[in-house]
Parts: sequence; structure tokens; C-alpha cells
Amino acid sequence: MSETYAAKRERWQRLSESLPEGLRGQVSLRNVEAVAGLSPEAQARLAEALRAGLKRLPQAVAQLRSDPNTPLADLLQPSSRTDAAPVLESHAELTDVVQACFPDMPRVSAEALAGSEALEIARQVAQVHQRLFESTHLNTDFVAAIVYELLRRSLARLEALIEETPALRQALGLVPGQDQNWRNQDA
Repeated sequence: MSETYAAKRERWQRLSESLPEGLRGQVSLRNVEAVAGLSPEAQARLAEALRAGLKRLPQAVAQLRSDPNTPLADLLQPSSRTDAAPVLESHAELTDVVQACFPDMPRVSAEALAGSEALEIARQVAQVHQRLFESTHLNTDFVAAIVYELLRRSLARLEALIEETPALRQALGLVPGQDQNWRNQDA
């Protein structure tokens, strides 16, 4: 069963209260999971950056996740070419997808799986899809037609792979020869 917003908010509140003192009350609920997942060193650096006037929390969290010893100046003045926010959003989206596919999996396990090397390609796909739908060019007819055809071809290739691989069919609950409407089961 999917987590309700009320349950998610309650979990975020508990996480917020468990943050180190320098971060409690400084982090919005929507960012609390990402901050709670940082190492203690990274959390200490984040608290220092917040005291110094940090404005872009998601970018700083992503940077601290990859390097907990990032200089304070780099956190306060990130380079103009940073994709930290899309990375955090795509990680959260992928975690939600993992839980949708495996509803009995605890949220912490789903987050760990979403951040694993095994799902790196899925994370990249989520990031690209996020950028795709943020693009103002997607409203252009020829761009939308081309993107649609690319996605349709990718889906056809994925369905062929599933059809050829008994283990994948079984994992998706498919039976040989079954109608391929399995992808629309929740529609």
C-alpha cells in the first residue's frame, strides 16, 4: 500500500526532530529526508552553511552527498552549472516508483535501492524525463512528435525484451501469450 501524504508528513516531522540541533527547524519538510540521509560530517557542514546564509539547500545537499568536505564557499556560491535539484527530485521519484512496484518494501529500503548502482540507469532516465517535461520546446509539434516516437520505440524494445525473457515476464506477472496491457493495469 502506498504511503499517504499524512503518513509521509508525520514521518518527515519525526525525521526533522531527529536532526542535529544546528539543523532542527532550519530544513523544510520536503528536504528533511535528503538532509537526514547525509553523513554526520555533511550535516555539520550543512549547518555551518545555513548559519552563513545558504539559500540553495537541495544543491548543497546533493554536493555534500558526493563530498561531505565541500568547502563552505562552494556551498554558498555553487557553480552556475549544477543539476543538484533535478538529481534530488529524480531520486525521490525513483523511490516512489520502487515503492509502487514493491508496496511492502519499507521506505528506507526503497530509498537505498533508488540510490544503488543497480538503479543508476533508471535514475538517469528519471532525470532525463524530468528535464524533458520541463522543456518549453516540448509544446512544439515537431519536438513532441519526435520525442513521442523515441519513447514509443523504447517501450517497444522494452516489451520485446520482456517477452523474450521468462524471468522478466514472471517478475511482471506476465504469462506467455498474455495481452501486453500489463503496463496499463493501474490506468
